[in-house]
Amino acid sequence: MQQTVQPNRTLIVDGPASIQLVTGRAEVFGNPIKEAQRIVVKEGKRLPFFTFEATVFNVLLGANARIQEVEGNTIPESWNRPVRTLLGLEKKPAVIVVLGAHDSGKSSFCTYLVNKLVEGKSCRVGVLDGDLGQSDIGPSASVGYGLASKPLTEIYNLRLQNGYFVGVTSPVAAINKTIEGLTAMMREVCGRPVDYVLVNTDGFISGDAVINYKLSLIKEFKPDVVVAIQMKDELEPLTAYLGGPGVMLVEASPALSLRTAEKRKILREMTYTRHLKKSKLQCYPISQITVEPRNGVPKAQEPEKGVLVGLYGRGTKFLGIGVLRAVNVGRRVLKVQTAVSAKPIRLQIGNPRRLWRLCRRGCVWVCLLLGKLSS
Repeated sequence: MQQTVQPNRTLIVDGPASIQLVTGRAEVFGNPIKEAQRIVVKEGKRLPFFTFEATVFNVLLGANARIQEVEGNTIPESWNRPVRTLLGLEKKPAVIVVLGAHDSGKSSFCTYLVNKLVEGKSCRVGVLDGDLGQSDIGPSASVGYGLASKPLTEIYNLRLQNGYFVGVTSPVAAINKTIEGLTAMMREVCGRPVDYVLVNTDGFISGDAVINYKLSLIKEFKPDVVVAIQMKDELEPLTAYLGGPGVMLVEASPALSLRTAEKRKILREMTYTRHLKKSKLQCYPISQITVEPRNGVPKAQEPEKGVLVGLYGRGTKFLGIGVLRAVNVGRRVLKVQTAVSAKPIRLQIGNPRRLWRLCRRGCVWVCLLLGKLSS
């Protein structure tokens, strides 16, 4: 169907949907849309299309998708303050840490910030994704980074340059390992030719353990700017420990989409599906691969239930994830469902108390969390 949107209005689209600009002028998170350009809005995602003039869109909606129009731009004016500050910094690379609760719009803000930083310039932004549970760039249960040198509609579209497998979907379950992984990725991305490094953190904000974790990250990264996206006053327990001109409170977008537990589950499965696409069952002799931890190999493994694993090449090169489906104790062979075609040198086993089930949906494998093992 065709949808005509008048100037200075925003068409908010909840996926799954496909949007094509027919005539007019519009942008998504500060990224201008070209005529005839088609943008896919994935299930569980929401994109705002702001119009500068009367604009006609071709709209194709999937199951449970919806659209709505609102007056004005849903990008808060306060989002431009960090942009101006960063563009005025001479230090390269400048480091930015983004804080916010679940569903506060951290990924949306990061997308907007990337677009404004690369707008009309020869500029490169490293985006470090530290959200283990709702990762945009790499698979969930890992941290990783991508590189942007041109505008984009979603951080999700960035290609994973390298990652670090943590093995859990909450940093609270592995604080030291998460900090170790993020620090390693920060060191690596800062060694690349980048002008800015943008760190998108997870949505955990309350509790002493979480606050200490976030403060440890900030101490480790020594950011030039800390952006705190606040809906009400939920970040005050955390921001009370921060100070200085580099700490900026910004508003959440009025176009926020509060996700249900089911939507979160869908998005998490989507990242696993993306990284297990065209996966095959690979056999790895234990004698030819380094297994970490050494005592982490299960003594028995049901084929349809497995433990999430991370696969590495030489050095710290993260190849991808897999699911350990079987252990041949007699032949000392691990059978792993993975899309990684290169021969791994190191295999890291995730949390053995969290089991995953693999099932086929069409021509792709889907990884579903079954839950925790009882004690």
